Amino acid sequence: MSREPRAASRDRTAGKAGAQIQRVILLVIDSLGLGEMPDVPRVRPQDRGADTLGNVVRAAGPLTLPNLERMGLGTVAPASGIRVEPHPVAAHGICFLGYDGADTYLGHQVLMGSRVPDVPEELFEVVGAEAAAALRRAGHQVEVAKDGLAALFVDGAIVVGDNLESDPLQTYHCVGSLDDLAYDAIVDVAEAVREVARVRRVVAMGGQGFRAAEIRRSVERRPTGQCGVNNVALGLYTKRYVVRHLIRGSRPEVQVPTILRRAGWPVALIGKVADVIACEGAEMEPHVPTPAVLEATLAALQRVPRGLIAVNIQEADLAGHDQDPRRYAEILRLSDQGVGEILARLTPGDLFIVTGDHGNDPTIGHDKHTREFTPLLVWGDGIPPRRLAPRESLADIAATIADLFGVGPPEIGRSFWQQLQGNNQ
Repeated sequence: MSREPRAASRDRTAGKAGAQIQRVILLVIDSLGLGEMPDVPRVRPQDRGADTLGNVVRAAGPLTLPNLERMGLGTVAPASGIRVEPHPVAAHGICFLGYDGADTYLGHQVLMGSRVPDVPEELFEVVGAEAAAALRRAGHQVEVAKDGLAALFVDGAIVVGDNLESDPLQTYHCVGSLDDLAYDAIVDVAEAVREVARVRRVVAMGGQGFRAAEIRRSVERRPTGQCGVNNVALGLYTKRYVVRHLIRGSRPEVQVPTILRRAGWPVALIGKVADVIACEGAEMEPHVPTPAVLEATLAALQRVPRGLIAVNIQEADLAGHDQDPRRYAEILRLSDQGVGEILARLTPGDLFIVTGDHGNDPTIGHDKHTREFTPLLVWGDGIPPRRLAPRESLADIAATIADLFGVGPPEIGRSFWQQLQGNNQ
């Protein structure tokens, strides 16, 4: 059983509202971007014109998000096409990402208060021979997935290569059909690759509605040098998608979930955040389907009366990868319903934060993430519903959570707790 946080720690929080906060609910709508960041023309010219929310509305038709609108989403994105609430109930603003690129794993490391992990960045072809040898030592059969390409075909069922939907040099994937084999078999292959891979992530991916031969036919090489399965063409993200991220280089000891756990506060991680953030002693529920994520969140609200509940709704990001604005709009509607249910269950001791981790504009013309601002919506009893100055980094959210709980700060980030209370900081 977790020990009770010391009263002295709570007393260190700034202001009357801070002394009353017992629980933070952090909801990340994965890839909810509000327009390209200023450095895009220089560092990611392929993202010029990115505006995930606005372009979803323009492509999919009118979109009503009453709860997010009430919190101020349209107010901070007035050109998006959703309703602009003249008097939002939440403090509202936007965040710069605070890291290079546009990536869920990196975004969540920063969001939880740590610098981007410093690990080698390599294409799969650099370690392909090492990976093949490691897989054979583990008893797997290995052959080339397609002549002239670096991706591997393992056990006649699984393709191992670069993840084409992420930025190059950062992520490898292991893709298999759940109609052909158990998901654990895909994870076994990913773990063998993880032993030799030096990049940040090795991802075990499974789905239904296709077979091994179709996976193999979907292998391609991109101009970036990435070689792997075109998961979008395969339809992986729409067919009972199951995923696990095997990560390297993260530093949980300097992130706010672990800092809170070590101070005695309960922590629950739900959705993709449970897969990309390590926190010993936290409750972990890595669901993918949005209804399951929201159901687990509502259950956690009943079960976890204090501490941190961090949630990621991943299916918005998958719709972006699929370049499907209508599906993206539907996930936003489901997310908004969930926001309404959360709002209805909040108490005066709660602080509710809604944000994103990057963009993924389904109309931009490519299947990768886009480098965009994210929303920052904060509801709490005694928190003035005012416009917030733009934050320089998602890490400011972690620093603010640490500040209001009166625990040590994360590695990076600047608290805006004073600003939330109406002070000019």
